[in-house]
This record gives sequence, structure tokens and C-alpha cells, in this order.
Amino acid sequence: MGKILVIGANGSVGKSCVNNLKDDNDLVLISRSEFDSDVEGNFEKNVLDINDYTNTESFIKSINYEISGIIFAIGSINLKPFSSTSVDDFKKIMDDNFYNIVHFLNHCIIKMSDSSSVVFFSSIAAVRGFKNHTAISSAKSALIGLSNSLAADYAPKIRFNTISPSLSFSKMSNFMVSNEKVAEGIGKLHPMSRLGTGDDIGNLASFLVSKKSSWITGQNFQLDGGRSTLITK
Repeated sequence: MGKILVIGANGSVGKSCVNNLKDDNDLVLISRSEFDSDVEGNFEKNVLDINDYTNTESFIKSINYEISGIIFAIGSINLKPFSSTSVDDFKKIMDDNFYNIVHFLNHCIIKMSDSSSVVFFSSIAAVRGFKNHTAISSAKSALIGLSNSLAADYAPKIRFNTISPSLSFSKMSNFMVSNEKVAEGIGKLHPMSRLGTGDDIGNLASFLVSKKSSWITGQNFQLDGGRSTLITK
């Protein structure tokens, strides 16, 4: 059996995936920062920023095992009006949310086993228009297109699926949701009347990377408390 790589294992979604998968899978954890003390388990842990192409290529060259799954629990939030978003801003956001993933896969896909699975994270903003989201929605939309094309290219050997969450509690979103009243107000914009959690998203990602989802590929799951499809008020 190959190993599952959890990239972004130090975040709320990554930690949920590790907790869900740790008993039945051999995991390799990757984080751009030092691991928190609550990331426990006898796993290989790597501090690696996959935006650093040189170190990323060195890490991938050192892999001497088959990869049975990859969860890319990474990304960024950058909200600006289009008029004040420069081309350099777009490029940086594309690097953080798209090109680093393309680069990683381009170098390691040859090491993926039969019946393996890759899970990407896009955003509700890629399927529904929101103000001040032009750069991040562009990058996340590209990720959905990448996932669909790779699913066609590599079927039936490798499955590719995408999760497009709405806003959830995480380190990345803390600047928006640390204020309880703000978080409650945004949560009420969702039919389920709350923001998402790491477990809400990690539970689905863990399922998609597992053999239990072996007939699912090329899909984009809008995991957003109903916000992209329902009007309840």
C-alpha cells in the first residue's frame, strides 16, 4: 500500500484529515511552518513550503515509495477590489493557489500508484460571484479546470476531485472570523446558519482520498452550507 501525502497538515482541514486517516493509512505530513503540538502520531513530518521549487524537487526526488493519495489542504485568502489588484497580486495568488500545485504534481505524478486519488481545494467564489474576489476566484477556478482535465488524462489510474468550501474557521481565515459577531453574521448568510469547520471539510476530503470513493472522479463538491445553491430568506 502506498502513502498518503497531506499537504497543509498543520491547518484545521489538514489536522482533520490526519485524524480521520491515521488508523488505516501510512501518512506523510507536509507543512510550510513548524507543526503544532497537537499534530501527533508516528508519521513522517516535513516542514516544506511547496512555493519553494528547489526544495520541493529535492523532497520529491527523495520519495522512495508509491503515493496512493495527495490532499492539497492549502491556499490563501486575498480580498481586494479589482481596481487596486495589480498583475503582481494576481501572479502571487496564482503561485500560492495554483502553480505550486501544478509544479508539485508535475514532478511526483510518476510516483503515484494505481487506484490513487488527489484532492484539491477550490472555493465557493469560483462558482458564485462575490465582490472583491477577482484574484482568488480566478486562481481557484483554474484549479477546478486543472482537476477536471487531469481526471480525464489519468483515468482510471488516478482520481482527481475538488472541494469548493465557503468560509470556515481556520488559521487562514482568522483575520475575518476571530471577531465572534462578524463570524456569526457571515454564518447567517448560509442556509445552515453557521460557518464551516475543519472537520466539515476534512471529513469529505478524507472520504475522497480513500478507496470508499473509488467511483468518484472529475467532480467539484460545493461544500458551503447551501450558500451557492439555496435561497432561504
